[in-house]
Amino acid sequence: MNPSLIFKIANGITVLSWLVLIFSPNQSKVIRPLRVFVSGLLLGGVYVFSIFIGNGQAEGNFSSLDSVRLLFANDYFLLAGWIHYLAFDLFLGTWETEDGIKEGINRWILVPILALTFYFGPAGWLLYLVLRFIHQKITKR
Repeated sequence: MNPSLIFKIANGITVLSWLVLIFSPNQSKVIRPLRVFVSGLLLGGVYVFSIFIGNGQAEGNFSSLDSVRLLFANDYFLLAGWIHYLAFDLFLGTWETEDGIKEGINRWILVPILALTFYFGPAGWLLYLVLRFIHQKITKR
């Protein structure tokens, strides 16, 4: 299968998953399916498939930045790298949402944080942890 087509399909599914996570009237019911089936099984499966197909077709490794650049010159390894981001950022977004529910954080306050997590995973997670810390101090938990 064409890596560009897989990229488009994975992006579409992931964007739809984020929209479901953010706008679902009952977020707690969608967290597990998004985490397990979309992030884990679907995107994880595409990741493994991409690595398997690209194996032996790429030079490079993870020992230096130049070696990683060489590795990602192969479209299947580049796709795997992108899918890695999509899967883990979605996983992280489901965790932030689930934890936000447990902490009593207003779901609409989480929307910009979830958007940041979608686009810049670790930055969104950092902002969520700061918000969570502040929320706990204000509510004296």
